[in-house]
Amino acid sequence: MPLAREVDLGIRDHLLYELARDLSSSLELNVVLRKVMDRVITLMKASRGFIVLVDPKDGSLSVQESSGEADPEKTRLFLGSRTVIEHVVTSGQAVVSTDASLDDRFKGQQSVIMQNLRSIIAVPLMTKGKVIGAVYVDSPFRAAIFEEKDKEFLQAIADLAAIAIDNARQYEHSEFLRHLFEAHVNKQVTDYVLARSERSIRFLEGERRMVTMLNSDIAGFSSLTQRMDPQELVHFLNEYFARMIHVVLTHGGNIDKFQGDGMLVVFGAPNPMHDHAQQALKAAHEMVREIDRFNRDLVDARLSTISVGIGLDTGEVIAGHVGSRDRMEFTLIGVPVNNSAYLSKVRPARVLMSESTRAYVPTEFTVASYQPMVLKGAERPQEIYQLQTDVQEID
Repeated sequence: MPLAREVDLGIRDHLLYELARDLSSSLELNVVLRKVMDRVITLMKASRGFIVLVDPKDGSLSVQESSGEADPEKTRLFLGSRTVIEHVVTSGQAVVSTDASLDDRFKGQQSVIMQNLRSIIAVPLMTKGKVIGAVYVDSPFRAAIFEEKDKEFLQAIADLAAIAIDNARQYEHSEFLRHLFEAHVNKQVTDYVLARSERSIRFLEGERRMVTMLNSDIAGFSSLTQRMDPQELVHFLNEYFARMIHVVLTHGGNIDKFQGDGMLVVFGAPNPMHDHAQQALKAAHEMVREIDRFNRDLVDARLSTISVGIGLDTGEVIAGHVGSRDRMEFTLIGVPVNNSAYLSKVRPARVLMSESTRAYVPTEFTVASYQPMVLKGAERPQEIYQLQTDVQEID
């Protein structure tokens, strides 16, 4: 007996309410599709079903969820009437057939003949006036399983499903954009900007922050670029930065920018850190050890080793957006930014710090006096210190 004869209006509304509640519990597309498929097969008493979605890029159709097929290799194949599914997606109109083998619209189609298709219902998945796919169910070998009222019920299910699928797709896209954004901007800045941005406010006002700046610079990098082709150079930098970035992020640093082979890192902005100097020094110490491991890999690969200068300075900076409405960047302005860059370029390369950073050196680390220097904004030479490490030079 057709489903519509068994389900009165009140029961149907209750089932649709349960489905809507169920679909609202997840924003993962595969979970949403599985829930829809399970409900469709149960409520329609069909032998098998398929959810076919339209690729938003090229318009192609692909099975995203199926039920009733025992062969795992066939779960992504559409085994129903392709004529029916294409008609539904193209026209946006639902189709019901009590016996496809006798239906003038489909009886000559190869899929109908080869699979002995009988009862078929297919309805469009529509959202915002656009067809994004279709839900298809059938029962091979059995005629008169479905009727017109069943088509209406399945369409009601599909309307709920289309909203859930669209929401899941938008969520996946927003998460993709978020991860893409975080790959270019440190997660601290991503969260900071999103938490403070409003529809009417795009610029974030400057804020004073007490920070420790860390700047790194590869010694002799210009000559290194002359010995490598572009692909080798980019690969080399990516391998090097992958190690440095991991160390910095582990210690809570925020990578402000890359400048060729240089890396500017801030500890204490945009989010305040009470131990910014200690974490910066620990990061610098671990960077030296990681550079040593990197150099040993270079030796094994018969490549030249590198030396990296690291400069640290502690003080107040201003953090905020700089640029225009067309292009803006979260950046840092202040003396410590310039001082850390200056110290990183001292040769021979080593880890150097200002007197203000020296005051925060963890007890387990050792520092030695270095020659005084005139730093940015100073009128006379200031004390400079070198972080001692147990890393030995590679011959």
